[in-house]
Amino acid sequence: MIGLLTNNNELTEDFLSNALELETRSYKSVESIKVEEFKVLALDADFFESADLVQFYLSKIRKKVQGIPILLILRVSFLENLNIEWFFDEFILYPFRKGELKTRINGLLWDKNLLDDGDIISIGNLKINLSEYSIYLNNQKLDFTYKEFELLRLLVQNRGVVFSRKDLLGRIWGVEYIGGTRTVDVHIRRLRGKLGDEFNSIIETVRNVGYKCMV
Repeated sequence: MIGLLTNNNELTEDFLSNALELETRSYKSVESIKVEEFKVLALDADFFESADLVQFYLSKIRKKVQGIPILLILRVSFLENLNIEWFFDEFILYPFRKGELKTRINGLLWDKNLLDDGDIISIGNLKINLSEYSIYLNNQKLDFTYKEFELLRLLVQNRGVVFSRKDLLGRIWGVEYIGGTRTVDVHIRRLRGKLGDEFNSIIETVRNVGYKCMV
């Protein structure tokens, strides 16, 4: 499912015709956006009245749809106002060129989003094989302990959900485990180290609470 925020009927029709195989849900206001309904959110920059409002609402929407890729739809005239530090993942010019919209969306799904293929969860070049209890990075198998694997699996399968250290301790080690929550911190640190610089940031520390997966 792809989300589309625009009040331009012509753009909506063009979007749908250029993304025939992708189910699309249209939104007419920022407030109506529901994060659970889509895997990529496309935003029409002209929906907002100025570049400052585009920046403001991108920041607001990013907080609402954390972890979900945002595709910004622009006219050529807006390019001089575009700032790459704004909260979007990719942009595309309108009118769309043939095949470009679908290519951009599929690229975002692959690079930024979770693609669930049976027992395989992929995040870019990181692949988690649930049936084999194995993790591969760039097709190289990583050395994970059982607890590290279960910790990563739990976070990735519940992306965006904040787990307290106590929650993680109970789910992974069991309610009868007599060790302290420091055990969770140690395993998270080891897990991040094994994931390397490219992927260690997908596990975010929530200050004074615990951890969550951000992809």
